[in-house]
Amino acid sequence: MNNSIAEHPTPSQRFPAAGSLAGLLLRPFRLPRAVLWLVVAVDAVMVMLAFFCFYLVRVNSGLFSDLQGMPVFPVLLMMALAVAPWLLLFWFSGIYVAVHNRSFFDEFYSVLKVTLFGFAVLFVAVYLDAVSGTGAMESRRVISLLIYFALVIAAVGIGRSAVRRIVRRLRKLGFGLRRTLIIGDSAQSRQLLQMLAEGPELGYDVVGTIATPIGASDQFLRLAVGEVGQINQIIRDQNIEVTIFGMKHEHDMAMRLMIETAVADTSIKIIPDMYDIVSGQARAQHLYGVPLIEVNPQIMPVWAQRLKRAFDIIFSTLVLLLGLPLWLLLALLIWLEDHGPVIYSQQRVGFGGKAFMIHKFRSMRVDAEKFGITWAATNDPRVTRIGRFMRQSHLDEIPQFWNVLLGEMSIVGPRPERPFFVEKYTALLPSYPRRHRVKPGLTGWNQIQAEELVESIEIVSEKLRHDFFYIENMSLRLDFEIVLRTVIRILKRKGQT
Repeated sequence: MNNSIAEHPTPSQRFPAAGSLAGLLLRPFRLPRAVLWLVVAVDAVMVMLAFFCFYLVRVNSGLFSDLQGMPVFPVLLMMALAVAPWLLLFWFSGIYVAVHNRSFFDEFYSVLKVTLFGFAVLFVAVYLDAVSGTGAMESRRVISLLIYFALVIAAVGIGRSAVRRIVRRLRKLGFGLRRTLIIGDSAQSRQLLQMLAEGPELGYDVVGTIATPIGASDQFLRLAVGEVGQINQIIRDQNIEVTIFGMKHEHDMAMRLMIETAVADTSIKIIPDMYDIVSGQARAQHLYGVPLIEVNPQIMPVWAQRLKRAFDIIFSTLVLLLGLPLWLLLALLIWLEDHGPVIYSQQRVGFGGKAFMIHKFRSMRVDAEKFGITWAATNDPRVTRIGRFMRQSHLDEIPQFWNVLLGEMSIVGPRPERPFFVEKYTALLPSYPRRHRVKPGLTGWNQIQAEELVESIEIVSEKLRHDFFYIENMSLRLDFEIVLRTVIRILKRKGQT
C-alpha cells in the first residue's frame, strides 16, 4: 500500500457542518438505528404504493368489478391497514437484522422468501373464505392475488434498491458506521484496513488497531489504541461493535480472546486465512465484495428469537395479572412476619455484562448479609418461615417476571449472578463471562439439573458447563423442555430452602 491510512478523513471529518442546512437535515441519521428506521419507513411507503397500484389495476382493468365505485377513504384506510402485517412479518423473519450489510441479491432473496410465505398464508385465508361462501375459489381471485404479489415484490425491491443508494451516500458522510477494531497485523489485515478507510460505504468505522506480541508494521502501529491485555477496557470505552482478527500463527491467542474477553460481546469477523481455527463454527460473508468470515453466529434463527421474546411477554403478563390476588397475599404475609420490606432488590450482571436490578419477594431476614455476601445454603438459618415456603415453591422469584417484561431477563436462560461473584469466578474460570452472551433467565438448564447449590469450585464449574450447554443448543424446543421440567420441580417443591 502506498497511501497511509491517516491520509483519509475520519467519519467525523466527513460530517456536514453542524450549523449548515445539510447538517440539520442529516442530524437524525447520527442515531444508531437511523438507517434501520429509514428502511422500515421506505418499506411501509412502498407497500402502501403497491396496494394503491393494485387498487387501480382492479378498477381500471375491467377484470374486476367489486371495487368499482368504492369511495377513496375506505381504499386509503385499507392501504394503511395493509402495511402493518407486512412490516410485522418482515420484522419477525429477521430481514431488518444487519440491514444492508449484505449483497443486494441476498437481501432481495430474503425479502422474496418472506413475501412468498406471506402470500401463502393470504392465499389459504382467501381460499378458505371462498370455499365457505361459494364452495369454490374463482380464477379471478387467484389472478388478483398474483397481481398483488408481483406489485409488492416489485415495490419493495425498488424501495430497497433506492435505500441502498441513500445508505451508501450516508456512509460516505460518516453515518451509520459500525465501530470496528482490528487485532493483529498481516498483509491481509493491512489491505482490509486500507479498504475500509477508503470505502466508508462498506459500513465500518475503524476506531483503531491492536498489535499482538509477534509485532506489527509502523503503519499498523500508527493506529494502535492499546495492547492485547487492555482489550476489555478498549472495547467498552470505545463502544466497539465489530472485532476483526487479522493475525497469523497466533491461533491459541485468537481462540482465548474470542472466549475469555469482551471480544465475545462484539460481532467477530476473521480474515479468511484463519478459517482453520474456527472450522465448523463460522459462516462466510461478503460485504460488498470484502471477504470476511463471521464467527459464532446466532444459534437461534431470528424468527425463533422473536417467538421467544413474544412468549416471555405473554407468559409474564399472564402470571403477573392472573396471580395478582395471590401475590398481594404473599406480600401481606411477608410484611406481617417481621414488618420488613416486601420486595428485595439486588444488582445482578445480565446480557453483555451490563448490571441491572433484579427483584424478588424477600425470603430472608432483613439483616441476612450483615456478615458479608455469601451464597444461600441448604436449610439456611437466615430464611424466614414464609420465605422457606416461597423458596420451596419458587414463589419468591415471581417479581422477576417484571424484569422479563422490561427485557432485562428471559423466562429461560442462565441465572444472573451478582457482580461480586462474577468477578470472583471469572478469576478462577476465565470463560465465565461467556454466560453473558445471552439474556439471563428465571430458570435454566442448570436449575433442572443441579441437586445442590453449595458454593465450591466444582459446583460452579458444573453450573458453567450446564449454562454453556444451553447457550450452544438454544432452541424453542429446549426452552419448552426446561419450562415443563421446571413446572414439575415446582409441583414437587424441590426448591432450595
